[in-house]
Amino acid sequence: MSSRPSRGAARLAAILDALPDALLLVNCNGTVVNANTIALETFESPGTALVGRGLLDLLPSFDSRRIPGSMRRPDNDSEGGRTKPTRMVARRTDGTEFPVELTSANLEDGRTPYESAFEAAYADHHNSYTGNELLMLVVRDLTGTLDTEAELGRQQRQTEMILRAAAEGVVGVDNDGRVVLVNPSAAQILGYRASDLGGKKLHPLVHHSRADGTPLPYDETPLSDTLHSGRKHRVRGQVLWAKDGRPVPVDVTTAPVRDGDQLVGAVLTFTDRRPYDSLAARHAQLLAVLQESLRGPLEQLRGELGVLASDPAGQLWPEANQILHHLAAGYSRMTTLVDNVISYQRLDAGADRLQRRTVSLDAVVAAGVEGAIELIGPGRAQFAVHAPAIEAEVDAERLSTALAHLIADVAGVDSTGNSRAGGVSGDSTIVVAAAQRGEVVRIEVRGPYAGGDPVHEPIVRGIVQRHGGVLQTHDVPGGGGSAYVLEVPLSADGGSVTARSSGDADGGQDSESAMTVMPTPSAPARGTPSAPEAPGMPHASAN
Repeated sequence: MSSRPSRGAARLAAILDALPDALLLVNCNGTVVNANTIALETFESPGTALVGRGLLDLLPSFDSRRIPGSMRRPDNDSEGGRTKPTRMVARRTDGTEFPVELTSANLEDGRTPYESAFEAAYADHHNSYTGNELLMLVVRDLTGTLDTEAELGRQQRQTEMILRAAAEGVVGVDNDGRVVLVNPSAAQILGYRASDLGGKKLHPLVHHSRADGTPLPYDETPLSDTLHSGRKHRVRGQVLWAKDGRPVPVDVTTAPVRDGDQLVGAVLTFTDRRPYDSLAARHAQLLAVLQESLRGPLEQLRGELGVLASDPAGQLWPEANQILHHLAAGYSRMTTLVDNVISYQRLDAGADRLQRRTVSLDAVVAAGVEGAIELIGPGRAQFAVHAPAIEAEVDAERLSTALAHLIADVAGVDSTGNSRAGGVSGDSTIVVAAAQRGEVVRIEVRGPYAGGDPVHEPIVRGIVQRHGGVLQTHDVPGGGGSAYVLEVPLSADGGSVTARSSGDADGGQDSESAMTVMPTPSAPARGTPSAPEAPGMPHASAN
Protein backbone atom coordinates (compact mmCIF):
# COMPACT_ATOMS: atom_id res chain seq x y z
CA MET A 1 0.00 0.00 0.00
CA SER A 2 1.45 3.32 -1.00
CA SER A 3 2.05 6.11 1.42
CA ARG A 4 -0.06 8.58 -0.50
CA PRO A 5 -3.39 6.81 0.10
CA SER A 6 -2.49 6.41 3.75
CA ARG A 7 -1.93 10.12 4.13
CA GLY A 8 -5.14 10.86 2.24
CA ALA A 9 -7.15 8.42 4.33
CA ALA A 10 -5.79 9.85 7.56
CA ARG A 11 -6.60 13.37 6.43
CA LEU A 12 -10.12 12.35 5.41
CA ALA A 13 -10.71 10.53 8.69
CA ALA A 14 -9.59 13.62 10.63
CA ILE A 15 -11.99 15.79 8.63
CA LEU A 16 -14.91 13.43 9.19
CA ASP A 17 -14.16 13.20 12.90
CA ALA A 18 -14.27 16.99 13.11
CA LEU A 19 -17.82 17.17 11.73
CA PRO A 20 -20.45 18.42 14.22
CA ASP A 21 -22.88 15.63 13.27
CA ALA A 22 -22.74 11.85 13.60
CA LEU A 23 -21.71 10.00 10.42
CA LEU A 24 -22.50 6.30 9.89
CA LEU A 25 -21.56 3.92 7.06
CA VAL A 26 -23.88 0.94 6.54
CA ASN A 27 -23.24 -2.01 4.23
CA CYS A 28 -25.75 -3.92 2.13
CA ASN A 29 -26.58 -6.17 5.08
CA GLY A 30 -27.80 -3.17 7.07
CA THR A 31 -24.85 -3.30 9.45
CA VAL A 32 -22.86 -0.30 10.65
CA VAL A 33 -19.30 -0.79 9.40
CA ASN A 34 -17.78 2.55 10.35
CA ALA A 35 -18.60 5.72 12.28
CA ASN A 36 -16.93 9.00 13.13
CA THR A 37 -16.11 10.24 16.61
CA ILE A 38 -19.38 12.17 17.09
CA ALA A 39 -21.37 9.07 16.12
CA LEU A 40 -19.54 7.02 18.73
CA GLU A 41 -20.20 9.66 21.39
CA THR A 42 -23.85 9.95 20.38
CA PHE A 43 -24.84 6.29 20.01
CA GLU A 44 -22.41 4.26 22.10
CA SER A 45 -22.89 3.53 25.77
CA PRO A 46 -20.11 2.24 28.02
CA GLY A 47 -19.49 -1.46 27.49
CA THR A 48 -21.29 -1.59 24.13
CA ALA A 49 -20.11 -1.20 20.55
CA LEU A 50 -21.67 0.78 17.72
CA VAL A 51 -19.81 -0.79 14.79
CA GLY A 52 -21.40 -4.11 13.93
CA ARG A 53 -24.89 -3.06 15.05
CA GLY A 54 -27.86 -3.37 12.75
CA LEU A 55 -29.07 -0.05 11.37
CA LEU A 56 -32.70 -0.74 12.26
CA ASP A 57 -31.67 -1.32 15.88
CA LEU A 58 -30.36 2.22 15.95
CA LEU A 59 -32.99 3.84 13.71
CA PRO A 60 -36.19 1.74 13.95
CA SER A 61 -38.16 4.15 11.73
CA PHE A 62 -35.62 4.20 8.92
CA ASP A 63 -36.92 3.05 5.53
CA SER A 64 -35.20 -0.30 4.99
CA ARG A 65 -35.71 0.01 1.23
CA ARG A 66 -32.89 2.53 1.19
CA ILE A 67 -30.34 0.00 2.40
CA PRO A 68 -28.01 -0.91 -0.52
CA GLY A 69 -29.01 -4.08 -2.35
CA SER A 70 -32.67 -3.87 -1.36
CA MET A 71 -34.95 -5.45 -3.98
CA ARG A 72 -37.53 -2.73 -3.43
CA ARG A 73 -36.42 0.80 -4.03
CA PRO A 74 -38.30 3.77 -2.49
CA ASP A 75 -40.84 5.47 -4.73
CA ASN A 76 -39.30 8.87 -4.08
CA ASP A 77 -35.71 7.72 -4.53
CA SER A 78 -33.76 10.68 -5.88
CA GLU A 79 -30.72 10.66 -8.09
CA GLY A 80 -27.73 9.41 -6.13
CA GLY A 81 -30.00 8.12 -3.35
CA ARG A 82 -29.81 11.36 -1.40
CA THR A 83 -32.71 12.14 0.93
CA LYS A 84 -34.05 15.31 2.46
CA PRO A 85 -33.61 15.85 6.21
CA THR A 86 -36.11 13.68 8.07
CA ARG A 87 -36.90 13.70 11.77
CA MET A 88 -37.29 10.44 13.67
CA VAL A 89 -36.44 8.77 16.97
CA ALA A 90 -33.04 7.10 17.32
CA ARG A 91 -31.95 4.50 19.84
CA ARG A 92 -28.59 4.28 21.59
CA THR A 93 -26.80 0.99 22.12
CA ASP A 94 -28.23 0.81 25.67
CA GLY A 95 -31.78 1.25 24.35
CA THR A 96 -32.39 4.90 25.36
CA GLU A 97 -34.15 7.00 22.75
CA PHE A 98 -33.52 10.53 21.54
CA PRO A 99 -34.77 12.69 18.64
CA VAL A 100 -32.61 13.09 15.53
CA GLU A 101 -32.65 14.60 12.06
CA LEU A 102 -31.40 12.17 9.40
CA THR A 103 -29.99 12.60 5.91
CA SER A 104 -28.75 9.64 3.81
CA ALA A 105 -26.89 9.09 0.55
CA ASN A 106 -25.75 5.98 -1.33
CA LEU A 107 -22.06 5.30 -2.03
CA GLU A 108 -21.61 3.20 -5.15
CA ASP A 109 -19.01 0.65 -4.02
CA GLY A 110 -17.49 0.01 -0.65
CA ARG A 111 -14.49 -1.95 -1.96
CA THR A 112 -11.34 0.01 -1.39
CA PRO A 113 -7.63 -0.68 -1.11
CA TYR A 114 -7.45 2.15 1.38
CA GLU A 115 -7.28 1.86 5.11
CA SER A 116 -10.51 3.81 5.71
CA ALA A 117 -13.92 2.90 4.32
CA PHE A 118 -14.77 6.62 4.14
CA GLU A 119 -12.36 7.02 1.26
CA ALA A 120 -14.67 4.82 -0.80
CA ALA A 121 -16.78 7.92 -1.34
CA TYR A 122 -14.08 9.22 -3.67
CA ALA A 123 -13.58 5.99 -5.62
CA ASP A 124 -15.10 5.58 -9.07
CA HIS A 125 -16.61 2.10 -9.40
CA HIS A 126 -19.09 3.01 -12.15
CA ASN A 127 -22.78 2.18 -11.76
CA SER A 128 -22.58 -1.59 -11.60
CA TYR A 129 -23.94 -3.33 -8.50
CA THR A 130 -21.20 -5.27 -6.77
CA GLY A 131 -22.73 -6.00 -3.37
CA ASN A 132 -20.15 -3.76 -1.75
CA GLU A 133 -22.14 -0.52 -1.91
CA LEU A 134 -22.42 1.56 1.25
CA LEU A 135 -25.11 3.81 2.71
CA MET A 136 -23.87 6.99 4.37
CA LEU A 137 -26.09 8.56 7.06
CA VAL A 138 -25.65 11.98 8.64
CA VAL A 139 -27.42 12.07 12.02
CA ARG A 140 -27.99 15.28 13.99
CA ASP A 141 -29.00 15.05 17.65
CA LEU A 142 -32.09 17.26 18.21
CA THR A 143 -32.37 16.84 21.97
CA GLY A 144 -31.60 20.48 22.78
CA THR A 145 -32.98 21.77 19.50
CA LEU A 146 -36.47 20.38 20.11
CA ASP A 147 -36.55 21.94 23.58
CA THR A 148 -35.56 25.27 22.08
CA GLU A 149 -38.12 24.95 19.30
CA ALA A 150 -40.83 24.03 21.81
CA GLU A 151 -39.95 27.05 23.95
CA LEU A 152 -39.93 29.34 20.93
CA GLY A 153 -43.27 27.92 19.84
CA ARG A 154 -44.70 28.45 23.31
CA GLN A 155 -43.46 32.03 23.42
CA GLN A 156 -44.84 32.68 19.94
CA ARG A 157 -48.26 31.33 20.93
CA GLN A 158 -48.18 33.37 24.11
CA THR A 159 -47.27 36.51 22.16
CA GLU A 160 -50.07 35.86 19.69
CA MET A 161 -52.58 35.40 22.52
CA ILE A 162 -51.44 38.64 24.15
CA LEU A 163 -51.73 40.52 20.86
CA ARG A 164 -55.18 39.06 20.23
CA ALA A 165 -56.37 39.92 23.73
CA ALA A 166 -54.97 43.47 23.75
CA ALA A 167 -57.58 46.19 23.43
CA GLU A 168 -54.98 48.57 22.00
CA GLY A 169 -54.06 48.45 18.36
CA VAL A 170 -50.56 47.08 17.72
CA VAL A 171 -48.83 47.45 14.34
CA GLY A 172 -45.25 46.42 13.58
CA VAL A 173 -43.37 47.89 10.62
CA ASP A 174 -39.96 47.32 9.04
CA ASN A 175 -37.39 50.01 8.27
CA ASP A 176 -39.33 51.03 5.16
CA GLY A 177 -42.54 51.55 7.13
CA ARG A 178 -44.20 48.43 5.70
CA VAL A 179 -46.57 46.50 7.92
CA VAL A 180 -45.17 43.19 9.14
CA LEU A 181 -47.47 42.64 12.12
CA VAL A 182 -51.00 43.75 13.00
CA ASN A 183 -53.21 42.53 15.82
CA PRO A 184 -57.01 42.10 15.57
CA SER A 185 -57.77 45.25 17.59
CA ALA A 186 -55.76 47.43 15.21
CA ALA A 187 -57.52 45.97 12.19
CA GLN A 188 -60.93 46.35 13.83
CA ILE A 189 -60.40 49.96 14.93
CA LEU A 190 -59.23 50.95 11.46
CA GLY A 191 -61.84 48.88 9.62
CA TYR A 192 -59.32 46.73 7.73
CA ARG A 193 -58.64 43.05 7.48
CA ALA A 194 -55.20 42.13 8.75
CA SER A 195 -54.38 40.70 5.32
CA ASP A 196 -55.22 44.08 3.73
CA LEU A 197 -52.47 45.78 5.75
CA GLY A 198 -49.72 43.18 5.50
CA GLY A 199 -46.76 44.24 3.37
CA LYS A 200 -48.13 47.73 2.66
CA LYS A 201 -46.74 51.04 3.83
CA LEU A 202 -48.62 52.21 6.90
CA HIS A 203 -48.40 55.97 6.42
CA PRO A 204 -50.32 56.30 3.11
CA LEU A 205 -53.04 54.02 4.45
CA VAL A 206 -53.88 55.41 7.89
CA HIS A 207 -51.71 58.42 8.81
CA HIS A 208 -51.67 60.53 5.68
CA SER A 209 -53.63 63.56 6.99
CA ARG A 210 -54.14 65.63 10.09
CA ALA A 211 -57.45 65.96 11.92
CA ASP A 212 -58.41 69.00 9.81
CA GLY A 213 -57.77 67.08 6.59
CA THR A 214 -54.51 68.78 5.63
CA PRO A 215 -51.76 66.43 4.40
CA LEU A 216 -49.34 65.12 7.02
CA PRO A 217 -45.84 64.52 5.61
CA TYR A 218 -44.30 61.21 6.61
CA ASP A 219 -41.17 62.95 7.94
CA GLU A 220 -43.30 64.79 10.53
CA THR A 221 -44.81 61.66 12.07
CA PRO A 222 -43.55 60.08 15.30
CA LEU A 223 -43.18 56.74 13.50
CA SER A 224 -40.75 58.24 10.99
CA ASP A 225 -38.62 59.75 13.76
CA THR A 226 -38.57 56.45 15.64
CA LEU A 227 -37.40 54.57 12.53
CA HIS A 228 -34.65 57.12 11.85
CA SER A 229 -33.46 57.98 15.36
CA GLY A 230 -34.59 55.09 17.53
CA ARG A 231 -36.38 57.43 19.93
CA LYS A 232 -39.63 56.49 21.62
CA HIS A 233 -42.67 58.75 21.33
CA ARG A 234 -45.97 59.06 23.15
CA VAL A 235 -48.37 61.50 21.54
CA ARG A 236 -51.96 62.24 22.55
CA GLY A 237 -54.66 63.52 20.27
CA GLN A 238 -53.41 62.02 17.00
CA VAL A 239 -55.72 60.99 14.17
CA LEU A 240 -55.58 57.79 12.15
CA TRP A 241 -57.85 57.27 9.17
CA ALA A 242 -60.12 54.25 8.86
CA LYS A 243 -60.70 52.35 5.64
CA ASP A 244 -64.02 54.13 5.05
CA GLY A 245 -62.36 57.55 5.36
CA ARG A 246 -63.49 58.37 8.88
CA PRO A 247 -60.96 59.99 11.26
CA VAL A 248 -60.24 57.95 14.38
CA PRO A 249 -58.88 59.98 17.34
CA VAL A 250 -56.13 58.00 19.07
CA ASP A 251 -53.27 58.22 21.54
CA VAL A 252 -50.14 56.90 19.81
CA THR A 253 -46.96 55.31 21.17
CA THR A 254 -44.01 54.34 18.99
CA ALA A 255 -40.99 52.27 20.04
CA PRO A 256 -37.97 50.98 18.08
CA VAL A 257 -37.29 47.30 17.42
CA ARG A 258 -33.62 46.32 17.50
CA ASP A 259 -31.68 43.22 16.56
CA GLY A 260 -28.60 43.69 18.69
CA ASP A 261 -27.38 47.19 17.85
CA GLN A 262 -29.19 47.34 14.52
CA LEU A 263 -32.53 49.11 14.16
CA VAL A 264 -34.78 46.75 12.19
CA GLY A 265 -38.21 48.32 12.60
CA ALA A 266 -40.70 49.86 14.99
CA VAL A 267 -43.91 49.07 16.83
CA LEU A 268 -46.80 51.53 16.81
CA THR A 269 -49.51 51.08 19.43
CA PHE A 270 -52.62 53.23 19.63
CA THR A 271 -55.66 53.55 21.85
CA ASP A 272 -59.04 54.49 20.43
CA ARG A 273 -60.08 57.73 22.15
CA ARG A 274 -63.68 57.67 20.94
CA PRO A 275 -65.11 55.98 24.07
CA TYR A 276 -63.11 58.36 26.29
CA ASP A 277 -64.14 61.40 24.27
CA SER A 278 -67.76 60.28 24.46
CA LEU A 279 -67.55 59.97 28.25
CA ALA A 280 -65.81 63.34 28.49
CA ALA A 281 -68.57 64.95 26.44
CA ARG A 282 -71.20 63.28 28.63
CA HIS A 283 -69.35 64.48 31.73
CA ALA A 284 -69.26 68.04 30.41
CA GLN A 285 -72.96 67.86 29.57
CA LEU A 286 -73.95 66.65 33.05
CA LEU A 287 -71.69 69.24 34.65
CA ALA A 288 -73.36 71.94 32.58
CA VAL A 289 -76.78 70.65 33.65
CA LEU A 290 -75.73 70.84 37.30
CA GLN A 291 -74.02 74.19 37.03
CA GLU A 292 -76.38 76.06 34.73
CA SER A 293 -79.72 74.31 34.48
CA LEU A 294 -80.09 73.07 38.07
CA ARG A 295 -78.06 75.24 40.40
CA GLY A 296 -79.44 78.55 39.17
CA PRO A 297 -83.13 77.65 39.64
CA LEU A 298 -82.36 76.08 43.02
CA GLU A 299 -80.61 79.22 44.21
CA GLN A 300 -83.46 81.39 42.96
CA LEU A 301 -86.11 79.19 44.58
CA ARG A 302 -84.20 79.10 47.85
CA GLY A 303 -84.00 82.88 47.89
CA GLU A 304 -87.71 83.29 47.21
CA LEU A 305 -88.64 80.78 49.91
CA GLY A 306 -86.29 82.48 52.36
CA VAL A 307 -87.86 85.88 51.69
CA LEU A 308 -91.34 84.44 52.07
CA ALA A 309 -90.45 82.60 55.28
CA SER A 310 -88.86 85.69 56.86
CA ASP A 311 -91.71 88.03 55.91
CA PRO A 312 -92.22 90.17 59.05
CA ALA A 313 -95.84 90.71 58.11
CA GLY A 314 -96.59 87.15 59.23
CA GLN A 315 -99.27 86.57 56.63
CA LEU A 316 -99.14 82.76 57.04
CA TRP A 317 -100.18 80.61 59.95
CA PRO A 318 -97.33 79.20 62.11
CA GLU A 319 -97.39 75.70 60.62
CA ALA A 320 -97.16 77.04 57.07
CA ASN A 321 -94.37 79.38 58.09
CA GLN A 322 -92.48 76.42 59.61
CA ILE A 323 -92.89 74.44 56.38
CA LEU A 324 -91.46 77.38 54.44
CA HIS A 325 -88.42 77.43 56.74
CA HIS A 326 -88.00 73.68 56.23
CA LEU A 327 -88.24 74.02 52.44
CA ALA A 328 -85.76 76.89 52.42
CA ALA A 329 -83.31 74.78 54.46
CA GLY A 330 -83.81 71.83 52.09
CA TYR A 331 -83.12 73.91 49.00
CA SER A 332 -80.08 75.40 50.72
CA ARG A 333 -78.79 71.87 51.38
CA MET A 334 -79.40 70.90 47.74
CA THR A 335 -77.57 74.00 46.51
CA THR A 336 -74.61 73.23 48.78
CA LEU A 337 -74.52 69.63 47.56
CA VAL A 338 -74.57 70.73 43.92
CA ASP A 339 -71.78 73.25 44.59
CA ASN A 340 -69.65 70.58 46.27
CA VAL A 341 -70.20 68.09 43.44
CA ILE A 342 -69.29 70.70 40.82
CA SER A 343 -66.20 71.75 42.78
CA TYR A 344 -65.01 68.16 43.09
CA GLN A 345 -65.63 67.44 39.41
CA ARG A 346 -63.49 70.44 38.46
CA LEU A 347 -60.75 69.19 40.77
CA ASP A 348 -61.00 65.65 39.40
CA ALA A 349 -60.87 66.87 35.79
CA GLY A 350 -57.78 68.98 36.49
CA ALA A 351 -59.52 72.32 35.92
CA ASP A 352 -58.83 73.30 39.55
CA ARG A 353 -55.89 72.49 41.81
CA LEU A 354 -55.44 72.19 45.54
CA GLN A 355 -54.65 75.47 47.27
CA ARG A 356 -52.43 74.26 50.10
CA ARG A 357 -51.54 76.50 52.99
CA THR A 358 -50.61 76.00 56.63
CA VAL A 359 -53.77 75.99 58.75
CA SER A 360 -54.84 74.78 62.16
CA LEU A 361 -56.51 71.39 62.05
CA ASP A 362 -59.13 72.29 64.65
CA ALA A 363 -60.43 75.03 62.33
CA VAL A 364 -60.67 72.55 59.45
CA VAL A 365 -62.57 70.06 61.63
CA ALA A 366 -64.93 72.77 62.90
CA ALA A 367 -65.64 73.91 59.34
CA GLY A 368 -66.27 70.29 58.36
CA VAL A 369 -68.80 69.81 61.15
CA GLU A 370 -70.57 73.05 60.19
CA GLY A 371 -70.67 71.92 56.58
CA ALA A 372 -72.07 68.56 57.67
CA ILE A 373 -74.89 70.25 59.57
CA GLU A 374 -75.78 72.12 56.38
CA LEU A 375 -75.83 68.84 54.42
CA ILE A 376 -77.70 66.89 57.08
CA GLY A 377 -80.14 69.58 58.09
CA PRO A 378 -80.60 71.19 61.50
CA GLY A 379 -81.63 69.09 64.46
CA ARG A 380 -80.76 65.70 63.00
CA ALA A 381 -77.51 64.77 64.77
CA GLN A 382 -75.22 65.56 67.68
CA PHE A 383 -71.46 65.49 67.67
CA ALA A 384 -68.51 64.82 69.96
CA VAL A 385 -65.46 66.51 68.46
CA HIS A 386 -61.82 66.06 69.50
CA ALA A 387 -59.57 68.39 67.50
CA PRO A 388 -56.10 69.43 68.74
CA ALA A 389 -54.42 72.57 67.44
CA ILE A 390 -52.20 70.84 64.88
CA GLU A 391 -50.77 72.81 61.98
CA ALA A 392 -50.99 71.07 58.62
CA GLU A 393 -50.35 72.14 55.03
CA VAL A 394 -53.63 71.30 53.32
CA ASP A 395 -56.37 72.82 51.20
CA ALA A 396 -58.55 73.79 54.14
CA GLU A 397 -61.71 74.41 52.11
CA ARG A 398 -61.64 71.13 50.24
CA LEU A 399 -60.55 69.02 53.22
CA SER A 400 -63.40 70.48 55.30
CA THR A 401 -65.76 69.67 52.41
CA ALA A 402 -64.53 66.07 52.42
CA LEU A 403 -65.00 65.89 56.18
CA ALA A 404 -68.52 67.32 55.88
CA HIS A 405 -69.55 64.67 53.36
CA LEU A 406 -67.94 61.94 55.46
CA ILE A 407 -69.92 63.03 58.52
CA ALA A 408 -73.13 63.23 56.49
CA ASP A 409 -72.43 59.71 55.22
CA VAL A 410 -72.09 58.14 58.69
CA ALA A 411 -75.09 60.19 59.88
CA GLY A 412 -77.26 58.11 57.55
CA VAL A 413 -78.42 61.02 55.39
CA ASP A 414 -78.17 60.35 51.68
CA SER A 415 -77.74 62.85 48.88
CA THR A 416 -81.51 63.42 48.75
CA GLY A 417 -81.67 64.40 52.42
CA ASN A 418 -83.52 61.26 53.54
CA SER A 419 -82.44 59.02 56.39
CA ARG A 420 -81.39 55.45 55.64
CA ALA A 421 -82.52 52.39 57.53
CA GLY A 422 -80.13 50.04 59.26
CA GLY A 423 -78.37 52.23 61.79
CA VAL A 424 -76.49 50.83 64.78
CA SER A 425 -78.60 50.62 67.90
CA GLY A 426 -77.47 52.54 70.96
CA ASP A 427 -75.57 55.81 71.04
CA SER A 428 -76.17 57.82 67.86
CA THR A 429 -73.58 60.50 68.58
CA ILE A 430 -71.22 61.19 65.68
CA VAL A 431 -67.64 61.18 66.95
CA VAL A 432 -64.97 63.15 65.10
CA ALA A 433 -61.48 62.65 66.54
CA ALA A 434 -58.27 64.12 65.09
CA ALA A 435 -54.68 63.39 66.11
CA GLN A 436 -51.13 63.54 64.81
CA ARG A 437 -49.33 60.26 64.12
CA GLY A 438 -45.76 61.07 63.13
CA GLU A 439 -45.86 62.97 59.84
CA VAL A 440 -49.52 62.14 59.28
CA VAL A 441 -52.78 63.75 60.35
CA ARG A 442 -55.34 61.12 61.31
CA ILE A 443 -59.06 61.89 61.55
CA GLU A 444 -61.52 59.23 62.68
CA VAL A 445 -65.24 59.63 62.01
CA ARG A 446 -67.69 57.25 63.65
CA GLY A 447 -71.46 57.37 63.47
CA PRO A 448 -74.60 55.26 63.68
CA TYR A 449 -74.41 54.24 60.00
CA ALA A 450 -71.77 52.40 58.00
CA GLY A 451 -71.68 54.93 55.17
CA GLY A 452 -70.96 54.16 51.54
CA ASP A 453 -73.34 56.63 49.88
CA PRO A 454 -72.62 56.79 46.11
CA VAL A 455 -72.49 60.60 46.20
CA HIS A 456 -70.73 61.32 49.50
CA GLU A 457 -67.97 58.69 49.49
CA PRO A 458 -66.45 59.40 46.02
CA ILE A 459 -66.10 63.08 46.91
CA VAL A 460 -64.36 62.22 50.19
CA ARG A 461 -62.05 59.62 48.69
CA GLY A 462 -61.14 61.82 45.73
CA ILE A 463 -60.19 64.86 47.84
CA VAL A 464 -58.21 62.73 50.30
CA GLN A 465 -56.28 61.05 47.49
CA ARG A 466 -55.47 64.45 45.97
CA HIS A 467 -53.83 65.29 49.30
CA GLY A 468 -51.75 62.09 49.06
CA GLY A 469 -53.80 60.42 51.78
CA VAL A 470 -55.95 57.35 52.23
CA LEU A 471 -59.49 56.64 53.41
CA GLN A 472 -60.13 53.34 55.18
CA THR A 473 -62.96 51.63 57.01
CA HIS A 474 -62.35 49.79 60.29
CA ASP A 475 -64.61 47.81 62.57
CA VAL A 476 -65.30 49.36 65.97
CA PRO A 477 -64.10 46.92 68.70
CA GLY A 478 -66.92 45.72 70.93
CA GLY A 479 -69.44 48.27 69.79
CA GLY A 480 -70.54 47.06 66.39
CA GLY A 481 -70.60 49.24 63.35
CA SER A 482 -67.58 50.71 61.63
CA ALA A 483 -65.50 53.87 61.55
CA TYR A 484 -63.84 55.83 58.78
CA VAL A 485 -60.18 56.71 59.21
CA LEU A 486 -58.87 59.57 57.08
CA GLU A 487 -55.11 60.13 56.90
CA VAL A 488 -53.26 62.90 55.05
CA PRO A 489 -49.61 64.06 55.22
CA LEU A 490 -48.80 67.03 57.43
CA SER A 491 -47.00 68.79 54.57
CA ALA A 492 -47.22 68.86 50.79
CA ASP A 493 -43.73 67.34 50.43
CA GLY A 494 -44.44 64.60 52.94
CA GLY A 495 -45.17 62.04 50.24
CA SER A 496 -48.22 59.83 50.18
CA VAL A 497 -49.77 57.84 53.01
CA THR A 498 -49.91 54.06 52.79
CA ALA A 499 -52.90 52.11 54.03
CA ARG A 500 -52.50 50.62 57.50
CA SER A 501 -53.85 47.35 58.77
CA SER A 502 -56.92 47.39 60.95
CA GLY A 503 -54.79 46.46 63.96
CA ASP A 504 -52.76 49.65 63.65
CA ALA A 505 -55.78 51.87 63.26
CA ASP A 506 -56.95 52.04 66.83
CA GLY A 507 -59.16 54.74 68.01
CA GLY A 508 -56.82 56.36 70.50
CA GLN A 509 -56.80 60.14 70.79
CA ASP A 510 -54.17 62.61 71.89
CA SER A 511 -54.31 63.22 75.63
CA GLU A 512 -54.05 66.95 75.02
CA SER A 513 -56.96 67.05 72.57
CA ALA A 514 -59.59 69.62 73.20
CA MET A 515 -63.21 68.46 73.37
CA THR A 516 -66.04 70.42 71.83
CA VAL A 517 -69.64 69.28 71.93
CA MET A 518 -71.83 70.41 69.06
CA PRO A 519 -75.33 70.32 70.54
CA THR A 520 -78.64 69.47 68.94
CA PRO A 521 -80.65 72.63 68.18
CA SER A 522 -83.44 73.24 70.68
CA ALA A 523 -86.02 73.72 67.92
CA PRO A 524 -85.55 71.02 65.28
CA ALA A 525 -87.12 71.61 61.91
CA ARG A 526 -90.48 70.09 61.09
CA GLY A 527 -90.31 66.47 60.03
CA THR A 528 -86.80 65.86 61.40
CA PRO A 529 -86.70 63.91 64.66
CA SER A 530 -84.46 65.20 67.37
CA ALA A 531 -81.41 63.04 67.94
CA PRO A 532 -81.26 61.30 71.33
CA GLU A 533 -78.85 62.56 73.89
CA ALA A 534 -75.49 60.89 74.24
CA PRO A 535 -74.90 59.58 77.75
CA GLY A 536 -72.79 61.89 79.82
CA MET A 537 -72.59 64.58 77.15
CA PRO A 538 -73.56 68.14 78.11
CA HIS A 539 -75.88 69.94 75.77
CA ALA A 540 -76.42 73.60 75.07
CA SER A 541 -79.20 75.29 73.21
CA ALA A 542 -78.57 76.46 69.71
CA ASN A 543 -79.21 80.08 68.98
